Amino acid sequence: MKNFFPKRDRFTEVRPYQQTVLTALLWFTCSAVLCYASLHFYLGARWLAVAELCLVAYAALLLYVLHETGRAPASNLMFVLPFFCVMMLSLWTEKTGVMVFVWVFLVPLLSHLLLGRWQGLWVALVFIGCAGAIFVYKYGIWGGWIGYVSVANVLLCTASILGFSYIYETSREKTESELRALALADPLTGLANRSRFRDVFARERQRYLRNETPLAMLVVDLDHFKRVNDDYGHDAGDMALCFVAELLASRIRQTDVAGRLGGEEFGILLSDVDLVHARQIAEDLRDLIQDRAFRYRGKDIPLSASIGIAELGRDGMDFRTLFSKADRRLYQAKAEGRNRVVG
Repeated sequence: MKNFFPKRDRFTEVRPYQQTVLTALLWFTCSAVLCYASLHFYLGARWLAVAELCLVAYAALLLYVLHETGRAPASNLMFVLPFFCVMMLSLWTEKTGVMVFVWVFLVPLLSHLLLGRWQGLWVALVFIGCAGAIFVYKYGIWGGWIGYVSVANVLLCTASILGFSYIYETSREKTESELRALALADPLTGLANRSRFRDVFARERQRYLRNETPLAMLVVDLDHFKRVNDDYGHDAGDMALCFVAELLASRIRQTDVAGRLGGEEFGILLSDVDLVHARQIAEDLRDLIQDRAFRYRGKDIPLSASIGIAELGRDGMDFRTLFSKADRRLYQAKAEGRNRVVG
């Protein structure tokens, strides 16, 4: 079965849970980092204190934008990079001690939570590498057995946190993708459901408005389908619907979308196809359904379909109008004897 659900852009999109994490980080920055800035100013690390105060002001600005608009930045990188850069500056400053390096353990966790799997991994590796270089520059590698064991423990702990956060994000993305696909797919046939079908129409309508790209809608309804359920049972009816769904999916392009609109009714959106070519495609589909008998428990069950066609622009500019036009032509096809195309 074709996959009608394109992948989401992981590098620019801010998901709801990421917005929650970002909001918590912004509040932490405004409170905790402000306290650190005061402490560092008192200790004489004025450049670090100024950088932290700038980060606090930036965090406060983003919080205000979130509160007023309800929208996060286009990318969490807009805050993550400055936050980690100030962290590296804190590690570099002579006024800070060795214990400040414990904050590095937050880098892989925040990176994956806020940036996703791959972007989070690369950002985490870069800043963990920077932290390691700063540590070696400031303190060197402690000699002796105790020193080597201490370094090994830090490296293993950091690698474990990085690995576990990466595995968690991978599992979370997979689960989210599967749930999203289930929410937008018809559970019986695997085709797009009505909600997804409307979403694709809205996208194609925008293409039409920008570029005048043709779009045709086909509404396909199986003829006398109630007889299949009555004569062979609902299990046969379900299998017949899946059979037809596979036929439709096998004969359309990657740019087209087939969906189950309800019962034995299917819809097809043909991108960059005008009414003339849509009729040819509809006739091919009608012939395919008629010629490929559905086999159930050793018996061939003949199927046929009536198809109504409408073209965006010519027959309407919104989903309701276009679907209504195609649906009326579908019923005209049934009134004229079924197993035919009208449009």
